[in-house]
Amino acid sequence: MAEQIITSTVFSAEEALRTEIILNQALIDVLIAKGVFSEDELIQGIKKIKRERSMIAEEWDIHIK
Repeated sequence: MAEQIITSTVFSAEEALRTEIILNQALIDVLIAKGVFSEDELIQGIKKIKRERSMIAEEWDIHIK
């Protein structure tokens, strides 16, 4: 059974987003430096995800109208 963590610290959505951005950037920097993938591969991956999300959004728009 999962252990529940109780904390009195509350983060705003903005603080959580900033933390996520910093963490993601640090991971990306390390992975590129270690040669796991190149900056170009990262950019291509981002573009692919943006295209896929755009297609999904368009499909939702069709069903909502």
